[in-house]
Amino acid sequence: MKGGMAIEAFLMRHGETEANVQQVLLGREDSPLTEAGRRQPFEVARRLGETELACIYTSPMARSRRTAELVVEALGRPIELKTEPAIAEIDAGRFTGLTFEEVRQRVSEFGGFGGFRYPGGESWLDVQTRAVEFVSNLEGHDDAGPILLVTHAGVIAGLVAHFLGKPIEKFIRTRFGHD
Repeated sequence: MKGGMAIEAFLMRHGETEANVQQVLLGREDSPLTEAGRRQPFEVARRLGETELACIYTSPMARSRRTAELVVEALGRPIELKTEPAIAEIDAGRFTGLTFEEVRQRVSEFGGFGGFRYPGGESWLDVQTRAVEFVSNLEGHDDAGPILLVTHAGVIAGLVAHFLGKPIEKFIRTRFGHD
C-alpha cells in the first residue's frame, strides 16, 4: 500500500450501449448509449446519495466518459473527471465487432478464456494487471474522500478477482450490470 492508507472506491460499468443490446464485442471502439444507458447513471447517483466523491476516474472510451458526465449531472455538484487509460476496455484486436456468440465459438477453439489473448489485442490478465496497478497506486491518494471508477465489465471482473484473491477466469464471464 502506498502510504499505508486504503481508499474507498466505487466501481461502475458504463451505461448500456447499442452494441451491448446487439451483443457485439466493442473492444476499444465506441457505441452510443441507449435510452436505458442514459438513465442508469441517475440510478447510480441516487445510490451514492450524499457521498462526497473526491473525483471520478473514467475510461477513455466515450461510453464511459458520457456515463460519468451523467453521474455528475445527476449528483448536481461539481466533481472532477479524470480520464485514465489503465481502466480502458480490453483491446479485442481482430475480434472487435464480432458478436458475443462468434467470440465464444472462436475462443473455445483456443481452449477457453484462461490465458487467452485476443489476436492483435490483449488478454484479460493484461487488463487485470493494468487496472490493479492503477488502483494500487491510488491508495493513499491526496484527494480527500472516496472515488468512483466508471469503466467496463472486464476491468471490474479483474479488480474483483484480484481483491478477492481469485483467478480472473472465475469472474470474466460474470454479468456486471450497467446500474
